[in-house]
Amino acid sequence: MISPKQIPHLLKLLDDDSSDIRDEVIKQLCAFGPTLRQELKHIPFSLNSEQTRLINLVFEGQKRILLAHHWPRWFTVNKESEKLETALKMLSEFLTPIEREADLTMLLDKLAYDYQRSMKDYGPLSLAKFLFKMKKFKGNQDDYYNPQNSNLIYVITEKKGIPISLACVYMLVGMRLGIRVEGCHFPGHFLARVKTAGRTVFVDCFNSGQVIDKEDILSIKENDKELIREVLGRTTDAETIVRRFLANLIRTYQMRDEKNNCELMIDLFNRLDERLMKRKFSQISPDDIIAGNSTNFALGEVVVHKQYGYRGIIVDTNTNCQATDDWYYGNHTQPEREQPWYHVLVDGSDQVTYVAQSNLEEDLSTEAITHPLLTYFFKVLENGHYLRNDNPWPDSDF
Repeated sequence: MISPKQIPHLLKLLDDDSSDIRDEVIKQLCAFGPTLRQELKHIPFSLNSEQTRLINLVFEGQKRILLAHHWPRWFTVNKESEKLETALKMLSEFLTPIEREADLTMLLDKLAYDYQRSMKDYGPLSLAKFLFKMKKFKGNQDDYYNPQNSNLIYVITEKKGIPISLACVYMLVGMRLGIRVEGCHFPGHFLARVKTAGRTVFVDCFNSGQVIDKEDILSIKENDKELIREVLGRTTDAETIVRRFLANLIRTYQMRDEKNNCELMIDLFNRLDERLMKRKFSQISPDDIIAGNSTNFALGEVVVHKQYGYRGIIVDTNTNCQATDDWYYGNHTQPEREQPWYHVLVDGSDQVTYVAQSNLEEDLSTEAITHPLLTYFFKVLENGHYLRNDNPWPDSDF
């Protein structure tokens, strides 16, 4: 084992022209483990940009190990707000580079303190005004897929993020002040939900804290009014929010081709899903167990996608999701895998989609389906129904 006294010399070798020497230096630095961070505080010079980049790679590997090891700790926290903060703090500590390290709890405490000193009125809309008008927190539209947008330390220090991370800052500061702010798991755009003057309104944290009435949202989604009404009223727990953070990070790391980080987030996502499935299984009745993953839709049945509104016909089904992790986590939503999934010929196009049962409902119209593969897989009956023939559905290449 090399002595800590050699660390300054090793750091200077990070600038060597030889990649073999740099790789060996990184290997030697990794061997110091968690003590390296403390030793770096005593070096007699500042790191340049390249040395900092390479040191962050060393710490990133260490932090992946620590995050994977400590991840289950937040599962058993009882209070929802504390559970959420514990999980997001773990992700933030992983995402924060060495030169920008900070304590998330202290940053949230400071925002709460500043609010109390700055605002005369007190309540959820006052807090929204403080964060999004006075402090100027806003959506990071120029760099939306930066993984740092899921890092609350970055979001607070830079005052920008994505909808869900900005909403979580709003929620966690509100928790400190006794102001109730809830999350709304709105499709494609996370919102905050608050009650004020006896009514429920929604705050769009990404768009400068714009306040939106429920009826305004329903008027935009006229065709899906009942579904949207149900979504707007649904309780969003800590697990659902963390699940969405992980899905965002998985998609971002896929786009950036950061394989190690992507695999870590997939592992954390799967471990959370496994926990949720175990909890759900403990609540299943004997009749549910006997029924198993029963399908709601038959081959040849015409269905409508709840969110996107397209019609289609069921051509094949699986008892659970058979897609690869890359396909599943690259999807905008991640419905439960342990439910029936369907291959659907999309009406009026040549597309075939793979859809979870929870995203489909029965189509009540009588309009015919048009698709180039329809007559290959179905016999069209005189009563307007479709009978699946024996032509096999090919193995999917996800």
